[in-house]
Amino acid sequence: MHRISLMKTLAVMDTVNDSLRKLIDSIVFYLENIEPWAASLVLFAVAILTLVGLFVMIKKFIKTFIILAVLAGAFYLIKEYTNILDNILKIFI
Repeated sequence: MHRISLMKTLAVMDTVNDSLRKLIDSIVFYLENIEPWAASLVLFAVAILTLVGLFVMIKKFIKTFIILAVLAGAFYLIKEYTNILDNILKIFI
């Protein structure tokens, strides 16, 4: 059973690698056939967009971490200083 799952995973990885290889080859071909200054502008724009995306992802990660920390703190306070959870668990168990 595990071997079949591994084979499916490898097949999916091969498909993704083949499609990405075609995309990368077409991008490299395009960049090799345009003027160097235009290729530099394209690469500069891609670098700026990548950095902006990285900063947006970091910002969202920090927000998520803060929200999880606040929720964990609230859960800790409820668990340690009240008996609300004990009463709820007695109802369900």
